[in-house]
Amino acid sequence: MHRPRSAVRRHRSHRSHRRGVAAACAVACTAVLLATACSTPETTGGGGSGKDDPSSEPPTGLALLYRGYEGGDPEQDQALVFLDPETGEEKDAFMLPEGAVDPMAPNLPVWAQFSEDWNYFVSAPPEAQTVQIAQLVENEEGELVYESAASLETPPAEVWTDPVIQGDRLWFASRAAEGQAASFQVMSVPMDDPTATPEQEGTVPFDENGNPEEWTVSPEGELHVREQAPVQSATGPAGETLTVRKSGDTVMNATLMSGGTQWQHIRGAPVWGGGTVIVTPEGSEPAATPSGDASTPGAHLLTLDESGTAFEDTPLLVGEGRLHQYMPNDNRDEALLQTEKAWYRVEVGEDGLPAQDDRLQELFTARLDASMHGYPLAVRLT
Repeated sequence: MHRPRSAVRRHRSHRSHRRGVAAACAVACTAVLLATACSTPETTGGGGSGKDDPSSEPPTGLALLYRGYEGGDPEQDQALVFLDPETGEEKDAFMLPEGAVDPMAPNLPVWAQFSEDWNYFVSAPPEAQTVQIAQLVENEEGELVYESAASLETPPAEVWTDPVIQGDRLWFASRAAEGQAASFQVMSVPMDDPTATPEQEGTVPFDENGNPEEWTVSPEGELHVREQAPVQSATGPAGETLTVRKSGDTVMNATLMSGGTQWQHIRGAPVWGGGTVIVTPEGSEPAATPSGDASTPGAHLLTLDESGTAFEDTPLLVGEGRLHQYMPNDNRDEALLQTEKAWYRVEVGEDGLPAQDDRLQELFTARLDASMHGYPLAVRLT
C-alpha cells in the first residue's frame, strides 16, 4: 500500500539534503521561459563554493531513479537517489518533476537522461509528446530538486520523444503525431541552445510490430541503429557463438548462443566500451530466467580478443539468479550488478577480464520502488 503523498512530503521536508552539487546547481533560475532552457548560473562569492568547501562537491555513489520514492505514487513521486555502494545506505535524494518517467516502462536508458554534472535532466513524459528539460535548483524550502526549465517547441503534426544527453548535445526522436510512417528521424540540438534548429542525425525504421528499432548514441557521439549496424561473429573457447554489432571499436550490443540458450545485452543498459559486453538470458518470462541453482549463471561477461574473432567468457552471478540491470563505473574497472534479491560487485582488469577468482562480492539487498517491475533504475556509479 502506498503512503499518501502528503506523508511523503512531510517526511521529505525534514530530510537533511546535502547541498551536494556544484554551487551553480544550487542557484535557482531567475526566469524560466517556455522553450528556453536556463543557462548555468555563474558561481558567485559568498556562497561557500570554493574547493575547500565540501558543499561544492557533486554527489557520489550508486545513483538510482525511483518511481514511487519512499512508498509514494509511482507517477508523482520520482527521485534521483544516491546510495553508498558498499552498504546501500541513502546519501542524497533529489526529486524529479512529477510524471517525468513512465512507471510502467522497463529498461529505460535513464543513465543518458542526466547531464554529466547532474545539472540537467531531460525527459519525454508519456502524455507530453515533447522533450522537457529540468534543472537542479534550490526550492523555497531550501531543498535541491529538479524543476521544469524548458519545453522544446514541437512542430505541428510531430511528436518528440526518447531524449538523451551525449556530451554537449541533446538527442531525441521525431515522429509523426498521427498516421503510419515507415521510419522516424533522430535529431539533436546543443544543450546550451536547445531552441536552435535541430540537426538530423539519421533515420530509424519501425519493425514488423510497428515499434521503433533499437537505437542509441555511441560513446563517440554517433547514432547507432542495431539493425543497420554490420554484424561480426566470434567463437568462444567451448564453441559458443557470439554475434556483435559495433560503433567504431565499441561493442554496442551482442547475442550469445551457448548451451541452447540465447543471451543478449540488456536493452537500455549503458555500453561497457571497447570489446567488453554483459549479456543475460533473452526475454523476461520465467522460462527464460535462471532458477538460481548452484551451476546456473545469471549473466556472462564477454571480452573480444584483438582480432575480434574469439572471446573470453566469464559466467557471473552463478547460483544467484538472473541479472536485472548493471552499472559500470566511469573507469570501467568495476561494475555493480543487480539480481532480484541483491546488488553485487565485480572488479575488472585492464584486459577486460575479472580481476580475481573470488570476483563477485554481494553488497546489499536490492532496493524496491513502486514501478511495474518493482525496483529503481540504475543511472550512474561514481
